[in-house]
Amino acid sequence: MTPVLVVGGGPAGSSCAWKLASAGVRCLLIDKDEFPRDKVCGGALSSRAAGLLINSGIISTAELDRLTEKTHRTLSLWNREDLLNSYTSDNHPIRIISRMGFDNFLLEKAANSGAEVITGETAVSIDSSIIRTSSGRSIRYSYLVGADGCSSFVRKTCFGRSGRKTGIGLECFLPLSEVNNLTDGLHIHFRYLPYGYLWAFPGREKICIGAGVVGSKASPSDVASALKDFLETRGISASKHVMKAASIPSLSLHKSMGAGQIFLAGDAAGLVDQVSGEGIGHAIESGFLIADAIISGGDRKTMLIRANKGCLGTVRQSEFYRHLLFSRLTEKLAMSKLKESETFSRAYWNLISGSQSYNDMFLRLLTRSG
Repeated sequence: MTPVLVVGGGPAGSSCAWKLASAGVRCLLIDKDEFPRDKVCGGALSSRAAGLLINSGIISTAELDRLTEKTHRTLSLWNREDLLNSYTSDNHPIRIISRMGFDNFLLEKAANSGAEVITGETAVSIDSSIIRTSSGRSIRYSYLVGADGCSSFVRKTCFGRSGRKTGIGLECFLPLSEVNNLTDGLHIHFRYLPYGYLWAFPGREKICIGAGVVGSKASPSDVASALKDFLETRGISASKHVMKAASIPSLSLHKSMGAGQIFLAGDAAGLVDQVSGEGIGHAIESGFLIADAIISGGDRKTMLIRANKGCLGTVRQSEFYRHLLFSRLTEKLAMSKLKESETFSRAYWNLISGSQSYNDMFLRLLTRSG
């Protein structure tokens, strides 16, 4: 019997498997893809996520520096093409990483710690304590961790469909030499899409430009049109660049992160910020928390207490506060506040860098405005 079976080799699954194996717990990780594999993602790694990785011991500062394509401290916020404000942080930097290299590195760390890793293997059925794979393998487990992304097979099979809309992310990579006025830090453009934004995140040699929505009625064609318009406004032919799309968990938070002997991590649990779309840090944190729970004999209570103070609580707050930024009733006020005061730009940076919670941020803003 395999005591722990982890389905999914992204940051959530690899972090969980690494911590389990490092503690001497027998662990098998399977993933449907062969690694290295690419992943549609802006590649922004928050300072909080970096701290989780380094403090856990899964990665050293030097290793993370080698995986980092560029470090940013400046953020420009836009109301479509109207610059609202630019903010430069003295601390809490945001790193840009390549998901292909980053995810592969974490998976190798899990394998080197003693976890058994099998790639190119898809889970096709779950029956009681047995999971069957595409190769005909039957794996018996005592704990099952679903870390298999937005369209999680583990979640659908064990807990049913969430019944909510799925968000959409679309991106392309361009050489820095082809882009003007977008390479001086991170850029966020609001109001191109309802409940979403466009981004420009410069890396070492290329810039990732993308569009995303969560909890929105925007269709894939709406997102594609917004990104195309954004590029062509800058004299960039969208047809010359490959665009890749992916689903984003949208209002699909599993508040107990599974049940019984089955745990859900990262995107599979809906742990994606509903304002920023950030999910890497939440995936890593949830993987560590689930590993701790299993090491402690399946202590879900302690896991949820810690999760509600961290990744789970942040996403729950973002589900509420997203309306203040994106709702038609309040978005004009939000844009004016971002334009009038650096305080609000600083607050947005603190949110995406993971250095402040939504509740703390809005309490400070209300106190200052009072």
